[in-house]
Amino acid sequence: MHLAFFAGWVGSRIAFPSSWVSSSVGIAWFILFLSTALYFAVFSWKRRASPLQGLGYGIVAAIHYPEFLWKLKPRLDLSWEEKKQLLALSPAITHVSRPSSLLCPFCKIEIEHVLVALPGEGIGVRRRPVFCPRCQTRLDCCRFCVFFEPRSGHLLGWGEDLTSGRCTLIKKHQSVDEICSSSVAQKLKEMGWHTLYAGLAIPDSFSPPEECRTFQFDERKTLLERLPCMGKERVLLLRLEEAIYSQPSSSSRSG
Repeated sequence: MHLAFFAGWVGSRIAFPSSWVSSSVGIAWFILFLSTALYFAVFSWKRRASPLQGLGYGIVAAIHYPEFLWKLKPRLDLSWEEKKQLLALSPAITHVSRPSSLLCPFCKIEIEHVLVALPGEGIGVRRRPVFCPRCQTRLDCCRFCVFFEPRSGHLLGWGEDLTSGRCTLIKKHQSVDEICSSSVAQKLKEMGWHTLYAGLAIPDSFSPPEECRTFQFDERKTLLERLPCMGKERVLLLRLEEAIYSQPSSSSRSG
């Protein structure tokens, strides 16, 4: 942020009363940026980041603090109190009281303690099915799943149509009439192909097939439905929450 302002000041050549004032403002902003970067570099070093990594973290924090706060800081060796403080800030990006809660994108109510971090950087649910208690919409459905491939060629004004498509995980032999357009299906039949082994067709993205046993949120699809923060930041917060609530506080341990 400080560097961006400084670069904007240089690029746009803001008029100051004198060259002395102009130079003083530039130097002041550079010192502010440098001091901020060094502060967060030291902060990172003290939490077991390597010197070079800590310097990189400090520069990122000075330029774009949210990137440091949500993607880099949770990876550091934070104290119990620092983890707790970071979790207390999480509603600013998750819009729910705890990272493990899910916000229904349609009626905007909080469904508590349903999300869990999966191996890697995925987000799943603790139990299935997950229904919104108010509108009864199923939220662990194909519409939000990483294994769902939306039907191509249908675009909304601001995103892709997620109404129907196919599952890329569940595959079986299916009639070409079910999975292809009429023209393509006719050509395939003329070639002797009446069935294809392909991803299971999903006619309604809110209704997962009975064979479905695996679900993982897709950040791109959830963004299309205005579900806040379902990417790497949420995964790190979920792991932080699990670490916080799986161990006692420092005060209780000392007692």
